[in-house]
Amino acid sequence: MEDYINKSQYPSIWRDKHKISSYEVDAKNKASLQSFCNFLQESAWNHAEALNLGYSHLIGNNQIWVLSRLLIKVHAFPMWGDTIFVETWAKRTGRLFAYRDFHILDENDKIIAAASSAWVVIDLKNRRPQRMESFSDKMPLLSEKHALEAKLDRVPSPEVFLNQPFFPVLFSDLDMNKHVNNVKYLEWILDSYPFEMRITHDITIFEINFLREAFYGDEISVRSEEISGSKPLFLNSLIRKEDKREICRARIEWRRDLEEA
Repeated sequence: MEDYINKSQYPSIWRDKHKISSYEVDAKNKASLQSFCNFLQESAWNHAEALNLGYSHLIGNNQIWVLSRLLIKVHAFPMWGDTIFVETWAKRTGRLFAYRDFHILDENDKIIAAASSAWVVIDLKNRRPQRMESFSDKMPLLSEKHALEAKLDRVPSPEVFLNQPFFPVLFSDLDMNKHVNNVKYLEWILDSYPFEMRITHDITIFEINFLREAFYGDEISVRSEEISGSKPLFLNSLIRKEDKREICRARIEWRRDLEEA
C-alpha cells in the first residue's frame, strides 16, 4: 500500500514504515510519545519533499517549515520490535497556517494514534511567518479526510502552578535550524512529572502550542497545574527566564496503565 501511495507523482497521502527500535522506547518498553512525534515530523518532512515543498526547496529562499500546534490522541503504544506505519496528508490552508493530519497504524492497519497539526513557513532572516498562498497551490488537499474531529485550539496557560528550577538550553537540544527542536519542548515537560506517575500512567491526549523559539543559552522552567476532574489532566507551560515569556503551552490527559493497575 505504501509503495502505491508514495510512488504517485504528487501523492496526496504519504505512508512510512517504522520498526520500533530500542532507543525509541521508554522504561516500560513502550514507544515514547517523543518517538511518536519524531515519526510524525519525519513523515511530514518526507511528504513535503515529495511535493517539492520541503526543506531542500525552501532553504534557498531562507525559509523553513515550523510546527505551531499539535494535537495527538493515543489509543495504544507499540512495543520494542513492533512495526508501525505513519500516514499523513495535507488537509487545508489558511492565511498563515497549513494544516496536516496523521494516522499511526499497527502492522494490521489498525489505528493506534491520530493527530492534527498546524504549520507555518518562517523567514530565517526576520523570523516572521510567510503568507501561505504561494505554497498552498502545490498541495493536494484532502479537506474531507479528518484524523481527529477536534479542532486545534489555543491551550490555556496554567494559572495556579508550581515553578520548577530553571535549566539551560544545551547544544544537544538544537536542530539544524539552530533553535530548540520541538520534541525537546515535549521532553522537558514530560520529565517534570513524577517517576511514579510516568510508570503507572499512559498519555491519552497531548496538545501543545509552540509560541516562541528557544535558543542556545536560554534558561527554561516548567510550570504545571493539575485540573480537577475524573481523569488526570494537567496544563503545562515553558517559561524563559530572561523575559519571563511563555515559549509553549501544553495540555496532557492521562489514564491508568492497565498493565500497572
